[in-house]
Amino acid sequence: MNDNKENNSALRDEYPEQETEFTASLSDARPSDISKNNEVTRKKLMKTALSGAIRYTAMLACFLVFLGAAGYVASYAIQYMEKVQESAYFDKLGDGRIKTMMAGMADVSVQAKKNTSNTELGQSMVAEDIGKTKLEDDDKEYNEYFEKKRAQVIGTQRSYPDVFGWIDVPGTKIDYIVMQGKKSNNEYLYTNYDGKYTRYGSIFADWRNSRHILENKNTIIYGHNMNTAKIMFAPLLDFATNEKAFRNQLINVITPDGLYTYELFSIYDTYASDNYIEVDFATDEEFIAFCEYRRDKSIYKKDVTFTADSKILTLSTCTVRGDGMRWALHAVLIGVST
Repeated sequence: MNDNKENNSALRDEYPEQETEFTASLSDARPSDISKNNEVTRKKLMKTALSGAIRYTAMLACFLVFLGAAGYVASYAIQYMEKVQESAYFDKLGDGRIKTMMAGMADVSVQAKKNTSNTELGQSMVAEDIGKTKLEDDDKEYNEYFEKKRAQVIGTQRSYPDVFGWIDVPGTKIDYIVMQGKKSNNEYLYTNYDGKYTRYGSIFADWRNSRHILENKNTIIYGHNMNTAKIMFAPLLDFATNEKAFRNQLINVITPDGLYTYELFSIYDTYASDNYIEVDFATDEEFIAFCEYRRDKSIYKKDVTFTADSKILTLSTCTVRGDGMRWALHAVLIGVST
């Protein structure tokens, strides 16, 4: 102890300018004079750092959850607004209230439209007229609706030349104008009838198809599967889970040439690389084989016979399983009204 005091005194003599009353007291202090309560141990530092990290992580997680929830709400709100806008557009178009597009054509009969919209899934108002080239007087109201719809298509084409026609699937909300690109199938993938961007895109015919449907072996129409809003081609998937509807469903396509009625005969999911959208066939036998293969691929089996004169309609939409998967529906032409 005396030796320590002598050493401390020697240090004070050597560095007198650095000595203070406080440092002198520390030099003379004994280990027993220092309170253990003032010790900051490694364990306490680690505990404090860990606690801070946990709080920071929890706060970050809460923030990320908040951002995710906010993003979901914003996305849903955008989808809802787009749905409202799209529905308003198609409602107006269906009722003939867009005068600039009608080019002076008469309005569609709203009552007739309501009557066709009330048709249940798996039914069609032209079911008894299969094989007839003209609808009977008993179906005058229905015939009037499609005559007005055809006039509407012709009038709309004057302002928008890319209009192909109209598709109506009784019992569903599918009652849309059909567009057609000039050089590819990408032109209306995310574009409305007037060229404006919309993530819903348009219902559109394959650019390789002729606008004169009877010239096509396979008329192909595409549409997005907007399942959240249950619009565009999303309702088609109901036929995958409703066999009765599948077996009785008719599909109508209206063009300036007339009304074409198809009977659904196949539905299945497949890869986009599957050539279910073939439009060119080297021989009649190749076309018949194509139709039979698509018939046999269906979830539900249906006895349909094809000939060289058969005409089919293919509807294509995406699935929720990824970009590489598609839902394909095929229907055979069974009636024409001109």
